[in-house]
Amino acid sequence: MRLTTSPFAVRCRVRSLIGLLWITGLALQTGCYSYLPMQSAPPPETSPMVALMIGDRGRTLIGERVGSLVEQIEGRIVRRDSMQITMQVHKVIDVRGNHSTWTGEQVVIPNEAVMGYRARKFSKLKTALLVGAGVVALVLTLGRSLDIFGVPVEGAPGGDGPSQS
Repeated sequence: MRLTTSPFAVRCRVRSLIGLLWITGLALQTGCYSYLPMQSAPPPETSPMVALMIGDRGRTLIGERVGSLVEQIEGRIVRRDSMQITMQVHKVIDVRGNHSTWTGEQVVIPNEAVMGYRARKFSKLKTALLVGAGVVALVLTLGRSLDIFGVPVEGAPGGDGPSQS
């Protein structure tokens, strides 16, 4: 007994694959960067984005400004001195893993609130995966919409149907 795959099943699989690739691309959209492991010393001034790791004492010190359960604050350091850090905040992550997006508001954080620093680094691998997934999804999307792969359509003219004379 020979099993054949219907054109409908092939179209469904291709559409599922295209959708999966687009979802992967969206998930990797922020994947061009990764944060380095935590350091006790502040990152160099050349590091534009940084994540501040906040300890228990820090949560009590800055709880009114960014939330009482904050674990990590991501953003750009605007000013730093021996007593405090002024930061443009872009994202706050709490101890439960919940993210809240900020729009660059400046927050003053005392140095004693900071447990450690994580510098952001460009990730070549994640960027390559993002670009690759985007290209494959684009080719498959255009291929299906323009029918460049030549998938035969059932009941198309010129098929095995009765000929008209």
